[in-house]
Amino acid sequence: MSEMQPTGGEPDITAVSETLFLPLYALALESRRPHPIIVDEGVVALTQRLNEQFAASDRRLFRRLAAGRLPGTLLTTVSLRIRHFDEVVREFLEREPDGVVVSLGCGLDDRRRRVDNGRMRWFDLDLPEVIEFRRAWLAETDRMRYIARSVLDHSWMDELPDEPGSRFLFIAEGLFMYLPPDDVRALVVALRERFAGSELVCEIASDWAIAQMHTAFGRGKMRRQFSLSHDVVFEFGVASGHDIEAWAEGIELIGAWNYYDENEPKLRLMSLFARMDRIRWLQWVARFRLGRSG
Repeated sequence: MSEMQPTGGEPDITAVSETLFLPLYALALESRRPHPIIVDEGVVALTQRLNEQFAASDRRLFRRLAAGRLPGTLLTTVSLRIRHFDEVVREFLEREPDGVVVSLGCGLDDRRRRVDNGRMRWFDLDLPEVIEFRRAWLAETDRMRYIARSVLDHSWMDELPDEPGSRFLFIAEGLFMYLPPDDVRALVVALRERFAGSELVCEIASDWAIAQMHTAFGRGKMRRQFSLSHDVVFEFGVASGHDIEAWAEGIELIGAWNYYDENEPKLRLMSLFARMDRIRWLQWVARFRLGRSG
């Protein structure tokens, strides 16, 4: 597939949250490692352009990214997660080649380009400043559109096709844990009510992980680890994906995945935790069916 090409002037990186650049660079750096888990030359090209700005940035994280310095474990776990989401979307499109995929809180990911089957319709949803950044690098098409709105403003649902027989897949990678619990619940229930029969694939943190992040040490852990300008704390977590099934009738957990399912050699010492449920399920990906279509 073609590489990303800028469609306008240089984007304003100061308007975009620093955390959105971590998975972007993790994928780019993994693409250049020996025996890569996943390769995306378009992302490599984008980060090379960004490095022209990042190398002279006053933000420590951006200088660090330009120098290619991220922990190897981050490259591995993020790349495994990205590859898994790609596989889920491809499997959905094999069943529903004309399906509609909606990337909630898409960040700077460009999954649509990696999985495009030539027939799907795709919507990338995120805050206006994130969409503005994306527009500078990747144009919309008739089948691939942007929605510049908060995921918590449910009016974005009005932008989706309202056609009999449409099949929807909603994906939320690296999103739900940053949102208030009541807002996550309201969003999932709204999807269940409005798009009955759709599927939701989302990354989830455990309630134990959330509790640890809210300790004095945990609040600054991500900032210290990645040289962020401010503390980043997760808000939403559950003990089990089955907790979400109880939010509304018809929500059904149909799959769960975590990094350790892959038996990836690059996990190295992390693999020692595979049999420790509390660690194994710190963060995972859950797949739900949201009711039954009429």
